[in-house]
Amino acid sequence: MADNKLVLAASNILDSYLKVKSKEKVLLVNDHSPNSVYDAFKQALIGRNVEIKEIMLSEKRNQSEPIPAFQNDLLWANVTIAPTTKSITHCPETTKAVKGKARILTLPGITESIFLKIQEADFEDIFKRDLALRTQLTGGDQVNVKTNSGTDITFSIKNRPIESSKPDYVNGFVHNLPTGETYCAPVEESANGKIVIDYWKNIIEPKDKAELIVKNGKIVEWNAAAKPYVDEHSVENGLIIAEFGIGTNKAHKTPIGNILHDEKIYGSCHIAFGNNTGFGGKNPSKVHSDTILMNPKITIDGKELKW
Repeated sequence: MADNKLVLAASNILDSYLKVKSKEKVLLVNDHSPNSVYDAFKQALIGRNVEIKEIMLSEKRNQSEPIPAFQNDLLWANVTIAPTTKSITHCPETTKAVKGKARILTLPGITESIFLKIQEADFEDIFKRDLALRTQLTGGDQVNVKTNSGTDITFSIKNRPIESSKPDYVNGFVHNLPTGETYCAPVEESANGKIVIDYWKNIIEPKDKAELIVKNGKIVEWNAAAKPYVDEHSVENGLIIAEFGIGTNKAHKTPIGNILHDEKIYGSCHIAFGNNTGFGGKNPSKVHSDTILMNPKITIDGKELKW
């Protein structure tokens, strides 16, 4: 039996964020046990007039690794909820389901404390901030990101769609919670420069000075401190730039070593490598993981970004 606070939080998400309706089909995705957040969603669905299906993924898969065996399940569902350890956000099967107007919520690496804090976010403030950023980025080309830690990287976002946190209840969406980011897929071969990772999971932090050198969109050099990140991405196309995102959730202030939380921190940005085919990119891969950069100065075609 899930904790009542967790069940209430899950129920609120079903109503206010996913807008689950009577007679809809709901898919629950798990990859580990025990899983109290998964149990909370399952319990919150009891008594609703919905059809429920459950699937269990392997714990050994990588972040956003394809899940072809479950494509039909994702296509079956109106709503998919995945409080997993390893993300399904950028899986090609997820992308295909969204094109079928599915509403998909992923919570990779979710913990009870992070789950309960979701309700502290001001969603309307986040959506307004996302809109302001989308307006500044749309139609832009050259982006430069600099940080006091030493990051200095430039890439193009020309003709790439700008995505944000606000759900599209008409055409479908894949979002994760906690929410709060505006993001896009940089033109893959356009990125050049240096990234000094401030945070990545609970493995890299500022004192490590983990450096990645990027040439023509691909990580080509790194120091010892950045090797854990590179090792995780040492699969086909795993070292190619995938995502540029900006955190817009003011309820998230300090990194905690959980990417799901840390990438949403207001005043941060993130750059990921690996798969990006689900949001306008052209690089298929079995991995996708974000490096967190704190207090960046970001310019778009020479004009400083404001958020």
